[in-house]
Amino acid sequence: MTITKKFKSILVLTLIAVALFASGCTEENPSAEEIATQMMDKQDSIQDYSYTMHMTSYAEGKTEEIECKYMFKKPDKFKEIITRPGEGDQIDVSDGEIAWSYFQDTNTVLKEKLPNNSGAPKEDYINTINEFLNDHNVTLLGVESVDGRTAYLLEIIPKETDRDYELISKIKIWVDQETWMPLRYEFYNADGNLTDKNEIRDLKVNTGIPDSEFQFEIPDGAKIVDLGEIKPYEELSLEEARNRASFKILTPEYLPEGYKFSYSIITNNSEYSSDPDSHYETVELIYAKEGASIKASIVLTETVYKNASTYSIFMSNGTDVKINGTEGKYVSGEAKTLRWKLGDINLLLGVPLEEDEIFKIAESISEKS
Repeated sequence: MTITKKFKSILVLTLIAVALFASGCTEENPSAEEIATQMMDKQDSIQDYSYTMHMTSYAEGKTEEIECKYMFKKPDKFKEIITRPGEGDQIDVSDGEIAWSYFQDTNTVLKEKLPNNSGAPKEDYINTINEFLNDHNVTLLGVESVDGRTAYLLEIIPKETDRDYELISKIKIWVDQETWMPLRYEFYNADGNLTDKNEIRDLKVNTGIPDSEFQFEIPDGAKIVDLGEIKPYEELSLEEARNRASFKILTPEYLPEGYKFSYSIITNNSEYSSDPDSHYETVELIYAKEGASIKASIVLTETVYKNASTYSIFMSNGTDVKINGTEGKYVSGEAKTLRWKLGDINLLLGVPLEEDEIFKIAESISEKS
C-alpha cells in the first residue's frame, strides 16, 4: 500500500468515526446515510490542505522512520515527497491528468496517464460505513492537544468476529476538531505493543495552494519510463490468466489456513504506451480468506519488463533479504511487502499477516510451480 493510499484509508475511517459522535451516536445511532451526508458536507468545505507526516514502524526489534510532505487540491491534484534515511527522495506529483513518480537514487521518472475519475458516489460511502460499523467498536476517550490543535482522541477496536485484522487489535486516532482530519494515529498488535505511529504536523487547510505546485519538472538527465494509461481491469480465473499471459505464471505451494485463490488481473501496457522500452506485462493474483474483505487478501504481483533495467527502480527501498538464496527487498510495518526476481519474472508479495508467513509463502514459489 502506498503512503497516499494508506492515509486515504485512515482518513475515511476517521471521518466515519468522528461523524458517529457528531451525530450524537451516544444517544441514538445514526444511519449510514446520515453519516455519509455529514462526511460529504465536511469534505465539501475543504478545498486544499498540506501537512508533513512522520511515520515510525516498530517490528522485529527494529525501528524504521519515513517522512512525507504532502499537499492536495481539489478535485484531484496532489504532490508528495517521501524521505527515508540513507536513501534518495521519492517524489510523486499529479495535475489530475498525468501522474509522475521520480526516484532520486536511480534518476528515473515514471509517467502515467490517469483514467477519468468522477469521485466516489454517496452509495460507495454508505457501503463503506455499513462495513465499518459492523466490524468495529468506537470509543471517544477525550480531547487532547496535538501540534497546537485541539483534537478528539478516539479508540477503534475491531470486533472479535472481524477477520480483516490479523495484526491489529487496537487503533488510536487523534482527530482535528476543525477539519476532522487525523493528526496522529497509532496501531497496536494483539500483545498491546505499538507497531506503527504516524504524526501529522504543520497542517494547513484552505490556503489557496496554486496549481503551479502540481506541475512536474523533469530533472536533468533523468530517464523517463512511460507507463501509458492503466485501463479498468477484468477479473480472470487462474486458467484464463494462464491462457492470456505471455509468460508462465508462478503460484505459491503454501497458503495460510483459510486462504484460497480468488481472481487474477492482467495488465499489458504495450497496447497504449508509445515507449517500447517501458513495455511490461503484469499478472496480479488475489488470494482471499472466506468471510474477509479484500483488504485482508494476499496479493502476488508478477511482472515481466521488456527492458530489464526498469526493475532496478523498484528495488531501491527496503531491507536486504534472501528468498531461497535469491536477493530481495523486504518492507515491514503495517503493510508488509517482499520483492524478488525469478528468471525474467519480478515478484511483489503483499501479505497482511506476520512476517514469518510472508516468507513461507515466498519460499514456496519456484520456477517449477
